[in-house]
Parts: sequence; C-alpha cells; structure tokens
Amino acid sequence: MSTEPPGPRRTGGLPTTVLVARREALMRLRSRVFLGGTTVMTVFVVVGIVAASLLAAKTTPVRIGFSGGSQALEGTFRATAAAYGTDVIVSDIADLGAGTAQVTAGTLDVLVTGSATAPTAVAKAAIPADVESALSLATEAERLYDAGLSPAAITSAMAPVPVQLLAPPSHKDNQNFFAGLAVGILLWIALGIYGSQVAQGVVEEKATRIMEILLATIPPSRLLAGKVIGIGLVGLLQLTIVGGAALVAVHITNVAAIPALGPAGVLGDIVWFVLGFLFYATAYAAVASLVSRQEEVQSAIAPISVFQIAGYLLMYAALPDPSGPLATVGSLLPPFAPILMAVRMAASDVRSWQVGLAIVLTVASIIGLTWLAGRMYTNAALHLGARVRFIDAFRG
Repeated sequence: MSTEPPGPRRTGGLPTTVLVARREALMRLRSRVFLGGTTVMTVFVVVGIVAASLLAAKTTPVRIGFSGGSQALEGTFRATAAAYGTDVIVSDIADLGAGTAQVTAGTLDVLVTGSATAPTAVAKAAIPADVESALSLATEAERLYDAGLSPAAITSAMAPVPVQLLAPPSHKDNQNFFAGLAVGILLWIALGIYGSQVAQGVVEEKATRIMEILLATIPPSRLLAGKVIGIGLVGLLQLTIVGGAALVAVHITNVAAIPALGPAGVLGDIVWFVLGFLFYATAYAAVASLVSRQEEVQSAIAPISVFQIAGYLLMYAALPDPSGPLATVGSLLPPFAPILMAVRMAASDVRSWQVGLAIVLTVASIIGLTWLAGRMYTNAALHLGARVRFIDAFRG
C-alpha cells in the first residue's frame, strides 16, 4: 500500500504552479466577496456613465422676466445671450409684485425692472455671469442709442475684441480628463484590493499552519507564484467584466467617443493592471510572510502601500498636464507607472517610446521583486510567532 502523500507528483514548475493558481482562483470565484464586489463595481460604473449622459444632455435655460420700461432691452439681450451661448427664456411681466413672487417661488430666475437705461435685476440668490454680462451690454447699447448714436455706430462701438486660440479646448479634452480620472481611480482600487488579498492569504495560511502542509509537497517559490497568479486572474476577470459593462454603457448612451473608453483603451488598462498587480502583489506577499497574524498585515504592507497612495496622489497632479515633466517622469517609474501611465494614455496621446520604456522598467522590476520575494518567502514562511526581520528573511 502506497504511503505517499496526496498531491502533484510532477517536478516541473508549471503543473504545480498551475494547480496552486487554480485552487486560489476557484476559492475566490466562489466567494460572496467576489460576486458582491463585481456587482457593486459594475453597477457603480454603469450608473456613473448613465448619469453623465443624462447630465450632458440636460440643459436648463435661464428664465428672465422684463417689466415696465426694461422690456425695450429684450431684443438686444436675446442676441447678446445667444452670442454667449446661454440658453434663456424671456417673458414680459405685467405686474411687478407678481414677478417678485415668481422669483421668490423659483419659477423665475431673474426679474428686470426699471427703465431701459437704468434697469434693476432682481434674483433670489445669484445671477449667472453670462446673463449679467448680456444684460449690461444691452443696457449700454440702449444708453448709447439714447445719447444719439445710430444703430450702426453702436454696433461698431460695442464690437468685441477678436480672440484667436491656438489650442482651443474641446469637449473631447474634457471627456479625456474624466476618463483618465476614472481609469486611475479604478486601477488604484483594484490594485489595492487584490494586492491586499495576496497578503492576507499568505498570513492566513501561515497562521492556520496550512502552509506547512502545502510546503511538504510544493516548493515555496512555486506556491508564491501560484498564489499571485490565481488571485491576479480573479482580479483580471473582475476588471474585464467592469470594463465590458462600461463599454456597453458608453455605446448605448453615446456619452463619449474617445480612445480611453474604446476597446484599445480598455485593453491597455488591463495590461497595466496585470503589470501593476504583479509588481505590488509580489511585494505584498514578501512582506506578509514576515508576520503570522492577520492583525499585523496592515502594518507589514504599509511601506508598500505608501508607493500606491503616492501614485494615486500624483495622478491628480499629472491630469492637468499629462505631457508635463512631472507626469512624464512619474509614469516611467515602476511603482507609479501602472497608474500614471494608464491615466496619461487615457487623457492624452503618449509617445510610444515612453510607453515601451515604462513597460520594460516595470517588467525588470517585477523580475527583481520576484527573486527577492521568493527568497524572503522561502526563509520566513514557516516562522511562526514573532515578526521576522527583513534582514533575517533575506539572509535566511
């Protein structure tokens, strides 16, 4: 009768690593955390896109009422407001008291009273800047006409100064800005969630002594690799589901038509998630192997989390100028590249050599971290009780 312990008999690294990855993936795919988290994230993204579509399509005109002699300003005011691009609804108010009551009730935004040359604007809280400017210009034109200038002379005197914009802002620029912000936040959340799951999984197996059973048949480095790959696949699946839902919502609502929310953009985000996850998950697993209790996980991974938080904060500094020195240099550094480069690619056109260099540096860092994490994991995995010092885990 055979006395060999159950488990894989192959000595090759791939079969053993795949079995560990399969175990980690299936365990988390069946959990309520995955199902609930995926549902919440998908609903949040879809609702956000639908809300953005509704807000973009909704324009509320400003309701303006003219009373008494100020009614002579209506024609000029309409033309000036249209030039400003302000949607207004102009009406005549016969009774001043009724007009004031409408402003108080909120059915009228602005009531203009008095004469055409000396009007008074009445509002409940504030007057929109464009409406105030249009009213001022209409009053000025009326005063010039009252002073004896001809309509042609008034038009010539009040002609605006021509402005030539070499790089005028566009609606697409605003869409790219918010798309880059959404990509950065989503990647930051996903990397934090699944990186922490790797750390918690390592400590849980160490605390329950399951790791001792696993290491009886599986080398530590392969166990670590399988754990990182399995949890990473679950995170990738979740991110793909959320990204697919976002693409469908964008296609239905037509809220944006930009590369950041197209298939190529989503694919690029997935690539940076994979690279970022491998970078941070490997580092999290290494430092988590130094402790033996779940209560110590957060303090152990805190030094690694600092880089993640720094990348998130740098995102807000980089978004206003995605091609600036800060954004460019930060997106090339491996700890920040997964978030910053993805944000830059969503918000602007990034040169291909910069993307390639960021990928090369990140991959090289992952290789170095994998060697370091494997060494620390091997030396500290079976040490229970007191926290193992980094130098002791490195030296073995």
